[in-house]
Order: sequence, then C-alpha cells, then structure tokens
Amino acid sequence: MPTNLTRHDAVPASVPRVTVVIPSFNEPNEVLRKSLDSVAAQTMTDFECLVIDESTRPEAAAACRALCERDARFRYVHPETRIGLAASLNLGLSMARGPLIARFDADDICLPHRLERQVAYLEAHPDVDVLGGGLEIFTAEAGMIAIRDYPLDPETIERRFHTTTPIAHPTVMMRKSVLDRFGGYDPSFRFAEDLDLWLRLLNRGVRFANLPDVLVRYRQQSTARNPQHWQFNLRARTQNFSRRQFPRRLMGLLAIAAWRFIPKPFQEHVFRRLLLRNR
Repeated sequence: MPTNLTRHDAVPASVPRVTVVIPSFNEPNEVLRKSLDSVAAQTMTDFECLVIDESTRPEAAAACRALCERDARFRYVHPETRIGLAASLNLGLSMARGPLIARFDADDICLPHRLERQVAYLEAHPDVDVLGGGLEIFTAEAGMIAIRDYPLDPETIERRFHTTTPIAHPTVMMRKSVLDRFGGYDPSFRFAEDLDLWLRLLNRGVRFANLPDVLVRYRQQSTARNPQHWQFNLRARTQNFSRRQFPRRLMGLLAIAAWRFIPKPFQEHVFRRLLLRNR
C-alpha cells in the first residue's frame, strides 16, 4: 500500500456512521461536482467521504481537491503513483472510520435518501452484511435510458450469482467488520473486482440483500462490456468455485465462458431486453 499520499487534513473528530469511498480519475470538473454534491446533499448527514483521486492531469487533481475542501466531511487522498481501482478501494477501506462502507463512483449521482435508507435497513437486519439497490441508467445526452432492478432477498441473490452479478457495485453499503475479517478487493483484478469480492464473501456465508428503491443514477454510455471484463469475470468464478450448489455454479461457469464469444451487439440487445425496464 502506498505511503506517500497527499490528503486533505481536516478530519472530523467524531466517528461517522458511514464512510463513503469514491475512486476518481481525471473526471471532468462539472461531472465530479454533481457527483460530490449529491453525496453532500444526503438526508443522513453523519458520514465522511474519502475521495481517492488518481488523476494524472494536474488541473483535474487540483479541481478534485478544491471540491473536497468545500465540506469538512470530505477527505481528499491522492496516491503518488497509479495503483488502480481495486487498490484505490482498499486504500479507502484502510482509512475508513465508519462501521459501514458505502461505495460510489465519481461520475454517478446519489439520490438524496440513499444513505438514510441503507443505514435503516442494515440496522433492522443485522444478518445482512452487503446491501445494494436499483440503478437509473442515464447519459448526459439522452437523459434517463432505463431502470435496472435487482433481486431483493438473500436466497434469490445467491442463486443469481451463479450466472450474473445481482448487486450493483456503485450502490453497495457493507459492514466494515466483514471486510476486516475476510479481506477486501484483489488488486490483480482490472475488471470484475467486485464480483471476485462478492463470490469470496458468499463462500464464507456472508448474506446479501437489495432495496427495491433506485439509489443511484448511473452514468453509462453503452451497455456493452469491455471484452477483458468477461475474462476477469470467468477468472473470478473459477477462482472462487465452490461445491455449494454445484450444478448451478457449473452451468453459470460454462455460460460465462461461452458468452465471451457472443458478438457485442447481440450481448447489448440481450442485456437491454432481459435486465432493463423503462420507468
């Protein structure tokens, strides 16, 4: 883990209920401002926000730091060298003071009640350790494209993990104690770092759930995945393969192995028809 960091030193004295961890990399100033403003405007105010900024353009890094310095709850962290997304997330986890960790991306928008609703659910359901919610997919040009819903109960989520990723990474709130016990992200994953973590936690009995609400407006130009994503997806499934529900896991592994060779336009068509809905 890097030791040479540039950080915003105004750290609140009290321990927050939630730590929001946001990786950032050369984000346009207006996009980043809207994203951080959506966190600052949360109805639940007892949080800290760690922005792990790997920007390589000095003007982008300066703008990100300036945006963080507007609010004492935000802490700006700038690794001296590029460490990648998974390592940036681990750095944020190591610095987090809250017992709950909220994931978020620097180009998305949090809906105002996101933190409040997730904290309330986790307090009422101590058996659940990882909690997500729905996404509103949008672009700057077209506005809202579609809604993506996710299964709600732990049993359905576990079954769906065999063939897809039934929890949206940018919406996740999770208990830090679980990550302290079982470890965080694997830095060797350039893609699908979230799936690798979820499958590892699932194999250790960690329970997942989703709220029925849309929690995040997710900026996405295309629903087609980078081809390398499927290579790392397959690696995550192979690396975390378990005999638990063996037939389903094997079928899922074979399906993902075959899916990598499906043409991108067809992948995108299937994704839109099966997984997205109009508002």
